[in-house]
Amino acid sequence: MKIRSILAVACALCLVTVRGASAFDVTSVNLHLYLSGLKAARAPVVVEEYLVLSASGPYRYVGAAFSYEGWRTVHSFEINRYGVFVLAVPIPYGESATARYRLVLDGLWAADPSNPMIERDPSTGAAMSLATLPDRPRTVLGVWDPAGEGGASFYFEGAPGQRVTVAGSFNGWDPFIHELEETSPGRYELRLDLPPGEHYYVFVYRGERVADPLNQRLLYGKDGRPVSSLTITASR
Repeated sequence: MKIRSILAVACALCLVTVRGASAFDVTSVNLHLYLSGLKAARAPVVVEEYLVLSASGPYRYVGAAFSYEGWRTVHSFEINRYGVFVLAVPIPYGESATARYRLVLDGLWAADPSNPMIERDPSTGAAMSLATLPDRPRTVLGVWDPAGEGGASFYFEGAPGQRVTVAGSFNGWDPFIHELEETSPGRYELRLDLPPGEHYYVFVYRGERVADPLNQRLLYGKDGRPVSSLTITASR
């Protein structure tokens, strides 16, 4: 039975990618000093846009896998001068306020012994550790979605003091009707109520039609130029 358990763990580890980038290979001096000076394992902390995990014990290997990566990658810890295993991973973009993770301690999956915040996976019953994340920007490629219930939030970044408008299937492709407001230097925003369904649009910036740089849903018109697409859901 013990041999079967060991084989099961080994097979599970074969299904994930082990990432061995150096925990100390960071550009922030403060983060480097924090990692190298940690004298005991502690609950997760955020240091300069990085989530820092730590572990102590007679382990030969410590790694961590995260739910937001689909548990596919195991990030390897490094040992600092005090014998503490440390890991710093960039905070993921998105709206989630909590990161779920599990440690790999000498090949065995486990919750973080230094973190009292634990949640059970409803499908497997396995314990997962929780780390609280700070607010992060949503206006990032791969994260930003302009569509919402009953309308869309348009966002564009450019040079300060410009006139930026949005033209689309919802306004007859008129480049003058809907102008974005410059909410801070170089950042332009506009909220529009739109009916449910598929809509197509471009920004008009400095006289040029520009597809939404943050929206990965692109189509091409008859003229071969790209237009952005979004889908509005009905308000409840």
